[in-house]
Amino acid sequence: MRKCLLFISLTLFIFPCSPLSAQTKQYITDSSLQVPLKDGTILSCMLVYQKDAKWPLPAVLRISCYPMGNDTARAQFVADSGYAGVFVYNRGKLHSGGSFYPLENDAADNYEIIDWVSKQAWCNGKVGMYGGSYLGFAQWAAMKKVHPALKTIVPQVAVGPGIDYPNPGGIFLTYCLQWLKLVRNNRYMDMATFTNQQKWKDLNTEYLLRGLPFNKLDSLEGSGMDTVFQRWITHPGYDDFWQRMTPTAEEFSRIGIPILTTTGFFDDDQRGAMHYYNMHNRYGPKDGVNRHYLFIGPFDHAGGQGGPRRNFIPPYHIDTVAMVDQRQLVLDWFSYTLKGGKKPAFLQDRIAVFAMGENKWHYFPSIEKMNRDTLSFYLPAKSGETLHTKKRNGRPLVFSYDAADPVDDTILIYDGASSIISEAVFRKKYLLTFSTAPLKEDMIMNGSVTADLWLSSGTPDADIMISWWEIDAEGKKWPLSHTVQRLSLSIDKTTPVYWKEHEVHHITLDDTPWICKQLKKGSRIVMTISPASNLYWQKNYGAAKDVSQQTLLDTLLQELKFYPESYFSVPVM
Repeated sequence: MRKCLLFISLTLFIFPCSPLSAQTKQYITDSSLQVPLKDGTILSCMLVYQKDAKWPLPAVLRISCYPMGNDTARAQFVADSGYAGVFVYNRGKLHSGGSFYPLENDAADNYEIIDWVSKQAWCNGKVGMYGGSYLGFAQWAAMKKVHPALKTIVPQVAVGPGIDYPNPGGIFLTYCLQWLKLVRNNRYMDMATFTNQQKWKDLNTEYLLRGLPFNKLDSLEGSGMDTVFQRWITHPGYDDFWQRMTPTAEEFSRIGIPILTTTGFFDDDQRGAMHYYNMHNRYGPKDGVNRHYLFIGPFDHAGGQGGPRRNFIPPYHIDTVAMVDQRQLVLDWFSYTLKGGKKPAFLQDRIAVFAMGENKWHYFPSIEKMNRDTLSFYLPAKSGETLHTKKRNGRPLVFSYDAADPVDDTILIYDGASSIISEAVFRKKYLLTFSTAPLKEDMIMNGSVTADLWLSSGTPDADIMISWWEIDAEGKKWPLSHTVQRLSLSIDKTTPVYWKEHEVHHITLDDTPWICKQLKKGSRIVMTISPASNLYWQKNYGAAKDVSQQTLLDTLLQELKFYPESYFSVPVM
């Protein structure tokens, strides 16, 4: 979900990192190793350790679907601290046998990989894992059945299948096809197809302007039917297909090893990272929960996994105090968990969160003990009016729009290098805006905004987007958070439930991205409501029909009514 799909992809699952070791150091590198799986598939493996290292060593493992030129340098990075740096490549990648079916084989395969690594002569029986995005997901997949040798994981900006990718809020991203071409067209990465920005923009524009069904997107691309894409889009809800890829509540209850979770305010996969964190805190054993640490700050997807940090993520200038050396933090964590060293000094409590504006790190024992207050604001009767601090009486707020009108579909509302929504949202033709009164004092917003909506729909389905902003006393717009939701998946997240005309439902949107920012005295909090229309989203025409099969001919005129009980809540530190 970005202004430019090229940049989404480059940061959604891959981050450029160059932990270069000193040129004078010598390493033993063995890229000929093979990991045999029980079904006969052979996976390719690379081992790196320092030449003078004494076996056996604790192993730091990365299981990757991205064969990259700097993998050797990444392995050397951990080898420098006395570990065996191990890379194993997914089925169908590099020299591994089989075919790559993203997200589907990781849980079972990763258990066997860990078992094999732990029994090698160069391993002392202790294994730790780290890595970001897809590699973060891979670690949580391994937690479905925790191998005794796995002593810790460091999931960074971890993808949550069915949570934030490929269908956040139940709405598929056209990007998922582009990413599938990157990882499945060959054994390496098909960068030529993947980085052809004009190709994907033209494809998405043609899909939207011609009113074609989403399930024809792969044929429109020109390579014929993509079986994985077609399988994915038959599961718009968070059903068993997605749920079985990562731990269930019962499986979370058995996770007791120490964990370091990292993500960023502007990370596209923050919802996935926080899903795992929240599930473990809710269902995990006490000793495991007490050893699960969270690191979150003003980082995009690359910065949240130790990649290049940006001092300017438009419109935010990031203070240097936020730039903790995450690579060193990972090494300190492995020293603590694999070698019995001291807990990293930076981790003063279980949660470390950076407050933008105040430019200060804060530490908390739990999410429940972070904040002192919650501010609630009720929707007014008309767009443009002031948000109320108390529930009003009267008629519902009515929002009507024409789903067949493509005017908003091709507006690019992401900045191109993070998940921050841009001011382009205010140019939408179909848009409601509301504002609080000016704030009477500075306050620190910390956490996820929650929207409790009582609404009805004149059509069986609709996709909505809500965004929140700080507009300061000088009129500068500062994006805070946003969320998208398909109404048919708001009641039961696993299966579409089509709405009956004018039947009132209460839905809660409580997985909006976390942000911690000091809001200034005199600023106003602004909320927008609009259709979830964007060049890189699946189009919903409102019919009681699988959205992937809908066309322009299925269009229904949308009319949403928001009732006076509707409000949103802002957590305040």
